[in-house]
Amino acid sequence: MDNKMFCYQCQETAKNVGCTVMGVCGKTAETANMQDLLIWVTKGLSQVNT
Repeated sequence: MDNKMFCYQCQETAKNVGCTVMGVCGKTAETANMQDLLIWVTKGLSQVNT
């Protein structure tokens, strides 16, 4: 099985685990990856600014 994404950002997932192919909410793997990148960059910026 090819896991294209791992999203655990909402309560809509079955059995309280993350979505791995497409979000139950309709989110695509590309959107989940871009959100992960945004969080990673934001954390990096916060480290530089403290």
